[in-house]
Amino acid sequence: MLSKWISKKYLILYVSFIAITWLEAIINPSLISLIVASFEKASLDDLWRALAIGIVGNFVILTGLAGKRYYYARIVADFTLNMKGKLFGHFLYDKNIRKSDILSELENDVKQLENDYLEPSLIILSSIGFTTVSVIYALLTNFWLGLIFIFFYSIPALCSGIGSQKLNQLSKDKANSNQDYLAQVTNIIGGERVIKNYSASDFFFARFKDALSKRVSQDIHYEKQRTVNNMLINSIDAFCSVVPIIIGGIMTYQGSLSGSSFVAIYLVAYNIGYQFNELSYYLNTYKSTQQLRDKYEFLLEGDATASILKTSQPLFPIIVNNVNLTVGDKKLFHQLSFTVERGEKIAIIGPSGCGKTTVLNMIYGDILPDSGEVTFSHQQVEKDHLSQSIAYILQESYGFDGFSLEENIALGQPIEESKMNEVLSAVNLLALKNQLIHANQLSGGEKQRLEIARSLYHDSQLILADEVKSNLDKENASQISEILLSIPSTLIEVIHHYDDETLARYDKVIDLSLWDSSDL
Repeated sequence: MLSKWISKKYLILYVSFIAITWLEAIINPSLISLIVASFEKASLDDLWRALAIGIVGNFVILTGLAGKRYYYARIVADFTLNMKGKLFGHFLYDKNIRKSDILSELENDVKQLENDYLEPSLIILSSIGFTTVSVIYALLTNFWLGLIFIFFYSIPALCSGIGSQKLNQLSKDKANSNQDYLAQVTNIIGGERVIKNYSASDFFFARFKDALSKRVSQDIHYEKQRTVNNMLINSIDAFCSVVPIIIGGIMTYQGSLSGSSFVAIYLVAYNIGYQFNELSYYLNTYKSTQQLRDKYEFLLEGDATASILKTSQPLFPIIVNNVNLTVGDKKLFHQLSFTVERGEKIAIIGPSGCGKTTVLNMIYGDILPDSGEVTFSHQQVEKDHLSQSIAYILQESYGFDGFSLEENIALGQPIEESKMNEVLSAVNLLALKNQLIHANQLSGGEKQRLEIARSLYHDSQLILADEVKSNLDKENASQISEILLSIPSTLIEVIHHYDDETLARYDKVIDLSLWDSSDL
């Protein structure tokens, strides 16, 4: 999985430089061994060799460490770039990631994977290489004592799974608490005006502190469990570190091992012990990310950012045929049927809760009926293709800050001057041409006209409008009505406030109270 997130080039270069640092497993023990040997032999030759090895060897090791640090930073940057890019790409393209979760996943989950998956993976790779070199050196110095060291120092690594299952569950709880905390904060920030208006600051501050406390508590539980796991493993490691040293001391005392060889093996043993300790710790940490790795496995399946080719999908007639739909315990529609022809202006009316918005969502492909069907030009059409031909205007339209009016309308498409002018004229937005847009400076009417301009510029065949005039004053509401009823696109509009004169301007009026199953 790791190689799929990072550049193979950077990984190979990183491994090349850490391989150079593995020489430390040979150079330092050899250096000390030569010094001890010079004392035993009362010879300066071994000291000069030790000096030469020390100077050249440490220069080589420093080169390896410099390259290791640099390419580690490149790997982390590459991982973050690819992970966040794929995650946000799925959010924008496949529509299966909730808006409320994306910020937490981008900032918390990716950071946790970087700290608890990527870093341990690279350290484990480095430790395995360093340990292998140390083991070979120990075996070549004295096979049997080296073998004893290897046996005892492998035990802590074999015990690295102690508590990993519980740690994995705590990791999952930690990720969930982070997500809940961010959702709570986002919710409170979004309602800041309402909170202050109704003097509810104490209530919401208490909710914030509760969410923050739960998040911090989960972090503490996670670190506590990881500390307990490591204490157990380190206790085993401490015992296994002492035994082979005692055996080596006895062998030296009996004359079957020279003092210089014993010191060299002791230093190698220290390296092996340290590396096994690192392996135990980081293997435990690595295993704790299993839930997160499984969660984001789908990001490796194909390219979510491959744009669907925009095609002109024939929509009309749109036929809603004998649709039945139950939401929760409430049956909304019973054999709902109507037809939408090209160019028609249709009003959907009915009491609150009767399913007016649900009808729009069903046509848009967000909701599937329990039975019956919705067809477009006498065939079923996938939602991705529907969204290319349908504009869905909500009560609150969105403007992108820092974009010009034209960029807000074109949304990445080439800006055709004549077509843009025609659209701006149709929606009475010529006065804002060439201006940078700041959403909080636009009136409600201007935001809705901006959304209508988008639908016209992108040649949407059908406009779904969900109570788009409900938050506007009378003058702006009247202006939006005139625009919607005069443009060539087919219109299906949910309206709440109306009179007979208003309804008379539509080609069809669908009264959902006639399909209220509670009356059947």
